[in-house]
Amino acid sequence: MTTLYNCHTDGDQYRITKFDSFGNVESTYLCTIDECKCPAGFRPSCRHRHMLPRFIAKDAVNSFWFYDYDRQGWVTNDYQGHGPVYEPAEPAPGHTDLMISPEAIDEALATEERSSLSVPPEPTLRRRI
Repeated sequence: MTTLYNCHTDGDQYRITKFDSFGNVESTYLCTIDECKCPAGFRPSCRHRHMLPRFIAKDAVNSFWFYDYDRQGWVTNDYQGHGPVYEPAEPAPGHTDLMISPEAIDEALATEERSSLSVPPEPTLRRRI
C-alpha cells in the first residue's frame, strides 16, 4: 500500500496532505520548517517537517509531484501517457538523513523520552514487628 503526500501553500504556511493508495485524503496539516500542527508536532521533528525542505528544494510545492515517504522518492504521472514516473529523492539542502526510516525516528524519540523520565526506585519500607 503506497502512501503519497503533496504540498501546497496556504498563506504563509504549507499544507501537506496525505493520500491513501486509492487517492483519498487521509489527513492534512499546516506546517512550516519550524513547527507543525500534526499530532507529532510537539517533537523536535516530524515527517511533515522532514518532507517540507524536499518539496521546496525540488520546486514541487503547488505542483503535480507527490512524495512517497516510505520509498523516499517522487511520483507523478507521465505526460506522454506512459504511466506513473518515480524518481528517487535527493537529500534536501542541509539534510543528510535521507534514508532514516520513520520507525527509526520514533524509536529514537521513545528511547530518549524513557531515559529522561527514568526515576530512581523508591526505597523499600521496613517494619519492625
